[in-house]
Amino acid sequence: MSSIPLQKVGVDGPTVSRIALGCMGISSGATPENLTQDKIDTAIRAFKAALEAGITVFDHADIYGRTASEIVFKSCLQAVPGVREKITIATKCGIRHGFYELDADYILRSIEGSLTRMGLDYIDIYQMHRPDPFAHPRETAKGLKAVVERGLARHVGVSNYFPEQIRALEAYLDGLPIVSNQISISLTRLEPIYEGELPWLGSGVLDFAMARGITPLAYSPLGRGWLSGTRDIPADNHQKEVLHSVLAELRAQAKEKNATPTQVALAWLLAHPAGIIPLVGSNDAAHIAEAAGASDVAMSRQDWYKLWTAARGKPVM
Repeated sequence: MSSIPLQKVGVDGPTVSRIALGCMGISSGATPENLTQDKIDTAIRAFKAALEAGITVFDHADIYGRTASEIVFKSCLQAVPGVREKITIATKCGIRHGFYELDADYILRSIEGSLTRMGLDYIDIYQMHRPDPFAHPRETAKGLKAVVERGLARHVGVSNYFPEQIRALEAYLDGLPIVSNQISISLTRLEPIYEGELPWLGSGVLDFAMARGITPLAYSPLGRGWLSGTRDIPADNHQKEVLHSVLAELRAQAKEKNATPTQVALAWLLAHPAGIIPLVGSNDAAHIAEAAGASDVAMSRQDWYKLWTAARGKPVM
């Protein structure tokens, strides 16, 4: 197994690798109705590749593959006996077909379903997938407290929550800490860093996370793959000018650092003081190993700001 630096999730959460595997695509796009042995075998190979690369945290959601991603993960765990206690498993609930639901009863039903599908006794980090404006935070907090009190989850987190939504939830958690907030952030989505300069774009997410000791988990850290530098940018892409600028700087730094654009883009996130953990979404062993190599890429203050400037489209003033 390779070595990736470790860090805690939250103040007292599990210690995990600084790069995680996002398991949305681990079932190769299958749903329970068309899940084949070939797709299960692909998932097992991806899981083993992640372990070999030093990844110890695996992020799921019950909506991924309409539960297929959780289903195949049971086979992944069975394929590597004894691995359960060596890794951290996170999953999410709350997105249904056409609406969100985060009432206490639904949270409990959801975690029980996830545990059954993955063949687990507990989830390490149970996260609310998106805020439910139809649920009072008291109800959501009731569900989160219950899953921990019943031993179904060891820690709780959120996803796509703004600071005020976290504050509202915390008001009813009776001291139960929120250890993580899963957000979309990359060199193509800078909003969580913009607060103060452009408040209507930012949300204070990263500053709030640092103040509260909440770990940001970054989904889509490669901007839906554009930052890998392996895809042609369509002429009608609304971010094409920014992408060309960012990719030029990524390629220049990759050459200097003996790395790839993917690794430099992930290293940019890893260098932020909030302790961001990128969620790498792939079931390709080579891509997983490449992403894990980002932890070896040094990122100076000057290089970090060169990339930020390219992504912003204007110099630092």
